[in-house]
Amino acid sequence: MDSVNLIEKKIARVADLLEQISDVDRMIAIHDAGIMKSQYSRRRNQFLNELKVLLGELNIQPKDLIAA
Repeated sequence: MDSVNLIEKKIARVADLLEQISDVDRMIAIHDAGIMKSQYSRRRNQFLNELKVLLGELNIQPKDLIAA
């Protein structure tokens, strides 16, 4: 697999993770408390952790995303 194809796959996964986080955020807003909110929050954290790893592989650190 060439590096361009690998980068494209990572970028596609980043976009997918952002969509998933957005979807989970909507579900968290619906469930004010309880086990469902806890489960969605856990899933959101898993997506964020994967996103952090992928961005690191693309040489993007979270601090790079903070507006100056």
